[in-house]
Amino acid sequence: MTWGIVGLGWLGHELSKVLKGRGECCWGTHRSDFTFGKDSFPNYPARILFLNTPPLTELNPRTFADEISSEAEQIIFISSTSVYGNLKGVCTEDTLPAPQTKRAQWLVEVEKQLLDRFDQKLLIIRPGGLIGEDRHPVYSIPKDRELEGGKDVVNLIHRKDLIEIIIRSSNLGFTGILNAVSPEHPEKGSYYCEMATRLGLDIPLYKDSSKNSKEVNSLHVGNFFKDWTSLIF
Repeated sequence: MTWGIVGLGWLGHELSKVLKGRGECCWGTHRSDFTFGKDSFPNYPARILFLNTPPLTELNPRTFADEISSEAEQIIFISSTSVYGNLKGVCTEDTLPAPQTKRAQWLVEVEKQLLDRFDQKLLIIRPGGLIGEDRHPVYSIPKDRELEGGKDVVNLIHRKDLIEIIIRSSNLGFTGILNAVSPEHPEKGSYYCEMATRLGLDIPLYKDSSKNSKEVNSLHVGNFFKDWTSLIF
């Protein structure tokens, strides 16, 4: 099969490497040679079209969807758990989005436009915060002041886990919406302190409080990822 990867960034490039290592064919675009709304959309054959761009808030969501004229059997759009905004408690694929930021609002609108156009062959994946190798939120957490929300839980996903979810869900022909978040949800205070210790960084200070007690889970991932050993630690 052939994958078309629109967005060979930190995730898309690694996905292409994994696919090629498993004998799959793929082509891809990078922001250095392709700009949505300016360049013609790639018209190369692909059984699976993987759309992985940052929120293009300067582009109307309908225009974004209209750019995609594909005969692919399956289309995968990478969204984000940010679409759940400041909701509290457990959020699953059945939870209605409540976007708070312009970027999250754009993602929700693009999801709607793509569903209207492609419906039965569309898979929308909403990953949590992406981590892996030298990419981790602990590197950017302020260390010079006490932070709120130490009792809040993390909603993260390792790049390797996300890639496996992408490939397995595609192989099964899964469509609809899929949250991709590690099933482990440690509290921020303890988790980031432990990660800082492991990485030899200054320990962040968290208040023993809750600021946004949102826990994102999936109703579906466990059905085809039963052997999941989380990589967030």
